[in-house]
Amino acid sequence: MRRSQELEDLVARWFAAASTGDASLVDTAVSLDPGARLIGSDPSEWLHGGEAVARFLRGEVTNAAGQAQFSPEGTEAFEEGTVGWATTRLTITLPDGGHVSPRWSAVFHREGDTWRFVQTHASIGVANADIGWIYPG
Repeated sequence: MRRSQELEDLVARWFAAASTGDASLVDTAVSLDPGARLIGSDPSEWLHGGEAVARFLRGEVTNAAGQAQFSPEGTEAFEEGTVGWATTRLTITLPDGGHVSPRWSAVFHREGDTWRFVQTHASIGVANADIGWIYPG
């Protein structure tokens, strides 16, 4: 496997488009394959199939309409053949000035000459101790 500047650039473009409310990148960067998946930070955000994932992401970007700013930091991406993956620490600045900082990851598949999301996941980190998860010993 090797580091992928191409995928790191795609992640940067993705969040720049989300920050401006530009949903057009969904059409070129999200796979419509039935195997595509999205797991969001909300418990109800568990989507199966590329059509459902694309529809959800288009709605998220359109609804944000440039009001929220998405700032990735420390993005790392790698590729091996037709598969790639990326992680980033994201800061989302809300219209009221508040912030939320989900962890974000994605898996990509090269379809022809184009990298497309086939899986993406966002979660809000919670300390194990805060949820009562304590390892024995």
